[in-house]
Amino acid sequence: MTIPVQNLRDVLQRHASVVDLALEQLFPDPTRPVSLDALRVLIEDGQDLADVLKLVIEEKELSESLEAFLNARGIALTAKNRSDIWDQNIPPLPGAAIAEPDPNEIPMKEEGLFALRASAFRCRIEVDDTTQGSGAFISKRLVLTAAHVIDKVIKAQETALANGQDDPDLPRITVKASDGKTFPARCVWYSPVHDNERNGDLPPQAEVDKHKDVAVLRVGLPLGLSYGYCELPDKPIDWIGPRLMTLVHYPQGNIKGLTKGRVQRDTPGDIRLRHDVDTAGGSSGGLAFDHDLEFIGIHQGRWNDFRKLVPHGVFAKAPGFVDAIKRDQPTRYLWSLDDSIEGQLIIGRSQFFAGLAKMIEEPGSLLRGIWVRRTDVTQTTGLSFSFEMLTAFLMNRIRPSDAKTKHVCFQIPTDLEELDLISTLAREVLGALAAEAAAGVRAGETGDVAEERDRAMRLARDLQQRAADEQATYWIFFEPPPDGKLSDAARTQFEHLTEWLVTHRNLRIVLAGFEQYALAPLKFQRPEEADTARRPGLLVDALGRFTNTDVKVTLQAMLSDLRNEDNINPVVMDDLIGQVTRQLVDHTTGIYEFDELGEAVTRIRRIVKARLGWD
Repeated sequence: MTIPVQNLRDVLQRHASVVDLALEQLFPDPTRPVSLDALRVLIEDGQDLADVLKLVIEEKELSESLEAFLNARGIALTAKNRSDIWDQNIPPLPGAAIAEPDPNEIPMKEEGLFALRASAFRCRIEVDDTTQGSGAFISKRLVLTAAHVIDKVIKAQETALANGQDDPDLPRITVKASDGKTFPARCVWYSPVHDNERNGDLPPQAEVDKHKDVAVLRVGLPLGLSYGYCELPDKPIDWIGPRLMTLVHYPQGNIKGLTKGRVQRDTPGDIRLRHDVDTAGGSSGGLAFDHDLEFIGIHQGRWNDFRKLVPHGVFAKAPGFVDAIKRDQPTRYLWSLDDSIEGQLIIGRSQFFAGLAKMIEEPGSLLRGIWVRRTDVTQTTGLSFSFEMLTAFLMNRIRPSDAKTKHVCFQIPTDLEELDLISTLAREVLGALAAEAAAGVRAGETGDVAEERDRAMRLARDLQQRAADEQATYWIFFEPPPDGKLSDAARTQFEHLTEWLVTHRNLRIVLAGFEQYALAPLKFQRPEEADTARRPGLLVDALGRFTNTDVKVTLQAMLSDLRNEDNINPVVMDDLIGQVTRQLVDHTTGIYEFDELGEAVTRIRRIVKARLGWD
């Protein structure tokens, strides 16, 4: 796929922050980050940013992936005709008489936005590399489909369990995303199809609870943050009679997989809903939406002259389904930057994440930032990593369907040779020069301290105004200078900036280092201390040694997330902790030197893989 460079220019002009998020997801290697700022450095004579972006994206064959990321957020990268996405003029099934619904059309704007998003979040389900049906992302790592789509896997699993096999070699499930990339998946919950439905009949009423024909798959990476996902309604949609329906599927693997039709619901107790969309092989597991574009069910198969859906209400309260959804909600602790066991694992940063969670969940809190302070100021490892942790945590809280980016991060360097920190911050965030000090406190009219204080106050006000206008929270991360020290002028500006930035509701700051400076904001030792504070402050996150408890927190988070182990026997957990910490250099009993963190990470990864059967 080739993207016209003018299309990239248009998107960059209107949605630069979203493109930056896309680059962060498409290039996840933290040792080789790609951002718009990094690409600007590569611009040569006769080029602009769009030219460089096009070269990088196409060189890595990521054009379709960038388009899917933008489509998931309702942003069209390339012009598409309606016929490129929708199956048009498809007559209803012969003999399938469903009355004309009211309303019988979807407003064009809403329909177009939905088409973009649905074309990104739908996917194909493969078993042993053969396409078996359709599905869609319903959260960052979960895919919803029909159970009979993975029938081969379910039968193999049930046979193995009947034969006493605890760890059978099952057929492989892969999810083929909308950009054509494939990812391994595993089934985390299913309710099998009833044999009656294989022949186009309904399951007996008494068997419905055991045979819903629904499955939830889980991929190893948070792909729903890139491709978007269908947000399931809190309660199943309730109606009686005919209703306009859109089926999102891959009939015969066809990319034109959005099809309109009608669906009939006769009673609230209907175990299946009949519809008249003419489906084909590959449609099973496709998600259906009503005229309000709310999810109503999963395409299951044939039923006399009709096709049928498994209604959302049949499985919405199934304990296994509810538990799977609950487990994939944003957490208050990240054990890995990218939610993968091969990613960068995190030990000993519970305080950092607790602070972030409180600031996001309680936007009115007087906790306005985090101060990462080293116990050993000669140690530099981990300071810049805090920025990657910040962006990863915020990314996990972003809903792709949000029209605007609610959390925007800025990484502010403090190592420039001629550093005017106030001007640097203004340029990085506002793309403009900082306002001058007010009359009476300008250069030559008063002392430098008064001038810089006024400049910092005015910049903080301007940043707050911009963030409020965008209905966003700005996260400003101050990188430590290489030698740990600021010039006298930069230090004065830094002290005033930290004083004023925390006074604004839409601004948050994260300081990495700077332990030698006395700063105005209060220092909280626990997030809840902000609840009774009288003025804003920063949560202190001590960076240094790690403990047995830190190891336990990471192990618990990983095993709960990857293996659904929530209540690990304390004796077993103590043994696992012992395997991680054995013969590590310790400061005191149960407290280990920071330099041992790398070895601890290696051991944790090995232990968890063994429990998953991946070794």
